[in-house]
Amino acid sequence: MKDIATKSTTNYILEKYDLYPKKKYGQNFLIDPRIVEKIVCSSSVDKECAVIEVGPGIGALTQVLARYAGYVRSYEIDTRFKGVYEEFLNEDHIDVVFDDFLKIDLTTLESLKEKYKKVILVANLPYYITTQIIEKVLTECKIIDEIVVMVQKEVALKYTSDYKSPLTFMIQDMGKIEYMFTVSQNVFIPAPHVDSAILKITIDRPADLNLYKVLNSAFKQKRKTIYNNLKNDYQDVLDVLNENQIDQKLRCEQLTLEDYKALTKSFYQHTI
Repeated sequence: MKDIATKSTTNYILEKYDLYPKKKYGQNFLIDPRIVEKIVCSSSVDKECAVIEVGPGIGALTQVLARYAGYVRSYEIDTRFKGVYEEFLNEDHIDVVFDDFLKIDLTTLESLKEKYKKVILVANLPYYITTQIIEKVLTECKIIDEIVVMVQKEVALKYTSDYKSPLTFMIQDMGKIEYMFTVSQNVFIPAPHVDSAILKITIDRPADLNLYKVLNSAFKQKRKTIYNNLKNDYQDVLDVLNENQIDQKLRCEQLTLEDYKALTKSFYQHTI
């Protein structure tokens, strides 16, 4: 079977099935098999692993994932690719589900853990839903061990810097994030306007949803003080801040993860 991730095969597919990249889905097709291989090898995917893929497009990454993984389930919103999958991805251990990943119930994936040692999410994410996808996986799915995603290079650099947000704090609390490598804009059809990068998030512990509530409250308006943000959602905020020796005049980005964990414990002490 020919590699999908070549310029010739990609052009063959686009012509045969009368396809074109849709901007509304952020579609850019990889045409460098070395990059696809590198993405898969930067993950922990093996035959004892199930892979969840988001947005397979014409299946370049799916095809290589299937060579390494025990099982691949891909979620694609664009039904135009059905014929491509029947020709190139017609294998028993590949399932393509035509659905919007942001709308699915991720608890339905939990049965995968009964059969596979690891469950890994791999995706070439459309830039406009990068944060939404990562947030959904971290906060709604208890069985994902690792996330390997292609995102805009600028976003990858921000997430692996000292940048603070509810999502970066949650990643810090749950595991670690790594910038794996840069992907040139020149290895896509059509070429995007910016370079991309591969991020790897290793998950060691489940999400503390109460912590995430506190973080979202604290970051609601970054220019406001921590006190003014939190008081809209919690009672006795001043007492809790004083109890944890946190200056009420500080802004959300000036607090540490340990500060937020302490606040969470205080706010939710009656339910923990």
